[in-house]
Amino acid sequence: MWIQKLIICLIYDFLDFTVGRVLFPIPFIGEIVGCIICIQLFGEDGVLYGLEAIDVTEQIDGFIPTATIIALKNKPN
Repeated sequence: MWIQKLIICLIYDFLDFTVGRVLFPIPFIGEIVGCIICIQLFGEDGVLYGLEAIDVTEQIDGFIPTATIIALKNKPN
């Protein structure tokens, strides 16, 4: 099950990196969608995706694969 969650996060981060500006023309919509996805997949740890909102310029956050990092943090032993 964790592999499927990781794949979803990888796909979302890839889309955020490549077409994030076109896909989410309204600022912070991408962060809201990412937060919702991560909360649904990982519970309270998904709220950490909201850290992408710190970059108000929307220039840097696409380079940081936040959803994937959250998935790796929640890898079962």
